[in-house]
Amino acid sequence: MLSQDEVKFLAILVQKGHVQKPAAEKVLQASTGGGSLAELLVRLGLLERERVDFLRRTGGEDVPAIPGYEYVAYAGFGGTALVFEGREKSSGRAVALKIMHRELQQDALQRRRFVHEAKLLMQLEQRSIVKGYRVGHVRARDGQERLVFIMEWVPAKTLLQLLREGKQFQEDLALYIILQTAEALQYLHGKGILHRDVKPDNILLTAENAAKLIDLGFATMQSEAGAGADDTTVGTAAYMSPEQAKGTADLDARADIYSLGATLYQIVVGELPFAGEGTQEQLAARILAALSSAELQSRRISPHMNYFIRKMMEQDRDFRYGDMAELVKDIGEQVRGKKTLSFDVDKGAEGGPLDRAPDEPQRGGDGPEPPPPKFPTRRRRR
Repeated sequence: MLSQDEVKFLAILVQKGHVQKPAAEKVLQASTGGGSLAELLVRLGLLERERVDFLRRTGGEDVPAIPGYEYVAYAGFGGTALVFEGREKSSGRAVALKIMHRELQQDALQRRRFVHEAKLLMQLEQRSIVKGYRVGHVRARDGQERLVFIMEWVPAKTLLQLLREGKQFQEDLALYIILQTAEALQYLHGKGILHRDVKPDNILLTAENAAKLIDLGFATMQSEAGAGADDTTVGTAAYMSPEQAKGTADLDARADIYSLGATLYQIVVGELPFAGEGTQEQLAARILAALSSAELQSRRISPHMNYFIRKMMEQDRDFRYGDMAELVKDIGEQVRGKKTLSFDVDKGAEGGPLDRAPDEPQRGGDGPEPPPPKFPTRRRRR
């Protein structure tokens, strides 16, 4: 008899069209006589053994062979591509293999964005941004060419995956994640690049609490934001700043700051900054009201955390952090300066200093230790 896992894999083969349903029923009948699924598929002349092994590594996905690389395991999928863990044959190096969805291959805009992201990541060198290696076309079994992007393999889950699994992020870890992401965005902004889609699903977190920013598919040069014919309002609505949602032509780094604030809100509170319908202004007003509510205080959101989120998510961008360097400085002082993140004990909440960033690695090249921290004041940017 087939194991439960083999039955599930057989179902995937049927779903993906590799094995027809009547043939699968014959496999199940033949399994009473013993033998593995692979042996039965080969014995009944349904698939070659090499093909079975390949489909098992790719999760049943019919993807092209990539010269010089081999598939190790299916890793997941996104809006534009399938992702696999792979291996470079010559060096043994683990890589991620990103294969564009077949149905998007004829979409010129999607192809352009896919290649644009790949070339950006191949040029960038920053420890909290996933590294790109190669991009190009390979021919699939059906004769069609598929776009393939080979990049750094990061054994990690996205923040959104972790939230859905029920993980709760303590404030010290949340700020450490946001600090690393802010440093990555500061690097991008220094090169004139806006990310435009910062959200928990685009931030990986390793077991060692190292954050990696991914998916630059919507990234653009700040000087070109809103200028192109195909550059309509892009991003994810729940994390989008008011000016980005309106398609403001002079979009700048403060849009990414807002999105990072919405991300911080979600990983600390455990839910999206807002839900339901309404204009961007109405939704922003609900956020500010929620941050001041007794319900949010009951979650033990510290005054410092409350301040960071409010300042990052200000409706008027002139009241937000003016640039990512200012944000990195404030949160860096909070994390490295060991400020308290707790409520005032006089108000009856638990307290205690933050000793260190969890599992914080050595951060060489960051310059001298920051001066004694000062609680930032609210000021309007001009």
